Amino acid sequence: MVIRFDRPDVPYKQALYTAVSRAIERRPEAQFDLIAVTPAQGSAADVALNTSKSKKHAEAVLRSLIDMGLPADRVRLSSATNPQAATNEVHIYIR
Repeated sequence: MVIRFDRPDVPYKQALYTAVSRAIERRPEAQFDLIAVTPAQGSAADVALNTSKSKKHAEAVLRSLIDMGLPADRVRLSSATNPQAATNEVHIYIR
């Protein structure tokens, strides 16, 4: 799942809940990688600012997952830059 934070107050929680619930139905032992993706565009200061914002978005998504009942030890949080990304994103993968 990819959540694009291209505007304030992105309504991702219902889609996140649905995607994670389906994944757990299929694989009850599923664990997840949550990656804060930052566009690699603009000046070094722009990238640094976007990296900070992207990490905050990922932390909010992690809190949402925990609030939904997913144990924190089933989620691994990391970050990356991507020259193809147009905005800050959070990617969620099953592992």
